[in-house]
Amino acid sequence: MDFKNVALFQLQQFVPSSICLKCDGCCRVNLSDSPWRPKVGQEEPQEGVDLEGYVQTLPQGNHRQCVFFNKMDNTCGVYAKRPFECALYPFVLSQSGKDIEVYVHLACPYVQDNEINPRLQEGYVEYLKEFFNQPRTKAFLKRNGRMLHDYKDVKNELRFLFTIEA
Repeated sequence: MDFKNVALFQLQQFVPSSICLKCDGCCRVNLSDSPWRPKVGQEEPQEGVDLEGYVQTLPQGNHRQCVFFNKMDNTCGVYAKRPFECALYPFVLSQSGKDIEVYVHLACPYVQDNEINPRLQEGYVEYLKEFFNQPRTKAFLKRNGRMLHDYKDVKNELRFLFTIEA
């Protein structure tokens, strides 16, 4: 499949890439089985993905880092074609029964600095609602259900935004 034609990869980014790539956060996790490792859909490239559909991580000091992350210059080796979950972050999708819920990860420094910004409260959240209610987007999520997490154990780090209608 040509990912340039998948509607989801035309997602407008909330965190500017110039800020995102300078952050010391989401490309690094504490544990090899961290719930914050991105999951990859079946229709996305599978290079660097483990058998459970998670992006692989490598040991780096006291942490682990994404297999695509270049520590030397804080860049992503697949940034232009990164997994959908990476493009969506700091917003995350959580499976809750048959429903899919959309949350924002409160640990993201950009979210912390902009949480009360009208762009987040109104503009971008409304954009996401429209985006996730498109038939192509819903079909992609249905076909790639393995990339949906159950974040029930870390909900204290999330703020609920809305439910994607089935």
